[in-house]
Amino acid sequence: MSKRIKSLIAGELEKRLTGADSVVIVDYIGISANDNNKLRSGFRKKNVRMTVVPNAMGGKALDSVGLKGATKLLVGTNALIYGGDSIVDLVKEIVAQAKDVAKLKIKGSVVEGQVLDKKATEALASMPNKKELQSIIAGQILGTGRTLAGQIVGPGRKLAGQVKAVIEKAEKAEAAPVAA
Repeated sequence: MSKRIKSLIAGELEKRLTGADSVVIVDYIGISANDNNKLRSGFRKKNVRMTVVPNAMGGKALDSVGLKGATKLLVGTNALIYGGDSIVDLVKEIVAQAKDVAKLKIKGSVVEGQVLDKKATEALASMPNKKELQSIIAGQILGTGRTLAGQIVGPGRKLAGQVKAVIEKAEKAEAAPVAA
C-alpha cells in the first residue's frame, strides 16, 4: 500500500474514533459473513460500531485520539468496537454477542487511558453501568436523608402527641360534672 493510501486510511480511522473515550479490541478471525452481519446489526441497534483495522494504522489512530497503549493488544487480526452509552454497556453487548458467535474473542480494551487485558475487560460486563450506579447512589443518599429526617421529626411528633394527650385529658376533666 502506498503512503498516500495508508495516510487516508489512518485519517478515516482517526475520524471514526474521535470522541470515543473507550474501545474494545477483539479477534474476529473465522467469523462467517452471516455471523458478521448479525454482529454488526446487533451492534448498530445499540449505537455501537465495529471497525476492522490494520495493526500499525490502528495503533497510530488510537494513539492520536488519546487511547494510548493499545499497540500491544493489536496482534493478529483485529477489530475495534466502540460507541454506545458506556464502556460497561459496550462490553455487555460484546459478551452477549460472543455467546452466539463463538469465534468472537475479546483481546482487551482501552478505557479512559487505561489498558485492560481480556479478564479485566470481561469483568466490566458484570458491573453496573453509569445509570445504574447513579440510581444506587441516589437511593443511598435519599435513604440516609429519610432516616435523618425521621430521627429529627420523631421526638417532636412524640412530644406533640403527649401535649395533645394532656390537653384532651384536661378538656375531659373540665367537661366532667363535679361531684359535691
